[in-house]
This record gives sequence, structure tokens and C-alpha cells, in this order.
Amino acid sequence: MLTSGYPTAATEDAVQANIAAAGYAPAGGGNPQQGVQIVGGQSGRCVDVPNGSTTNGTQVQLWDCGSGTNQRWTYTSGKQLQVYGNKCLDANGQGTSNGTQVIIWDCNGQANQQWNVNSNGTVTGVQSGLCLDANAAGTANGTKIILLPCNGGTNQQWSLRS
Repeated sequence: MLTSGYPTAATEDAVQANIAAAGYAPAGGGNPQQGVQIVGGQSGRCVDVPNGSTTNGTQVQLWDCGSGTNQRWTYTSGKQLQVYGNKCLDANGQGTSNGTQVIIWDCNGQANQQWNVNSNGTVTGVQSGLCLDANAAGTANGTKIILLPCNGGTNQQWSLRS
């Protein structure tokens, strides 16, 4: 049960156990490109780096799930969601305000690149406490991913899929 808006250590441990049981391990062993897809609960689409871009500052979006490495994420022991092995999901400009863009950036270990994968299906920024959100409850290809206060909406629900 969340009473403070943040998961307890026991909740985080349970989530990590579920991730491990699904065959998903933190970086450090294996190939980071062998990660999981982050699938939107409302859309059924995947968090995607547009056109396989590796450019810092590229905003992530929803897109039909496929086999590309631009949709394969590895959740590390440092709470980073890595793509391509060296880029991390990042709150743009270390943003903590509503509507902050979620982008990729070179992994640097800062708090704006750390995420809690919560047992209630949300993914929250460690720095901001805000939820990953499919903008305007969008479900179409190209819907941008932003940060907003958690509200229980299905556009803020995510699952990890091998």
C-alpha cells in the first residue's frame, strides 16, 4: 500500500523479484539490447525511440511494438532504463514540472535518469516523483511521452514484456 506516494523497500523488492522472474536482469550481465519492451496499458504500444535515433534529446513516443533495439530497455541496478546499452531514459533538463519531456541522453547516473518501476504499473521519476504519461491520454503512433502527476489513468500504466 502506498501512503506517501512512494513505494516501500518491500514493494520495490517485490517488483524486482517479478522482473527477475520474467527473465529480465539488470545490466552488467548479458547484452543490454536483450532488454524488455515497455508497453502502454491503454494503447498496447511500446515506448519507442523515433527512427532508431541515438541523438541526445530525442523525445520518446508510443509506437507499434516491433523487434527493434529502439524499443528494448534494460532496467539497471542503478534504476536506469537503458536503450542501446549507453543511452538512458531522461527527464529533459532535469525537469520536475508537469509536461516535462521524456528523452534519451547519454547515461550519467543523475537522478533525472533514475526510475521506479512500481507494482501498481506506474513508472515514476526518482527526482520528480512524476509518472511516465502518454500525452493527452493518446494511444496513436507518435504520441509523446511526458511526465505528469500520477492520476491512476491507464495512459500511465506500463508493463514490461520480454
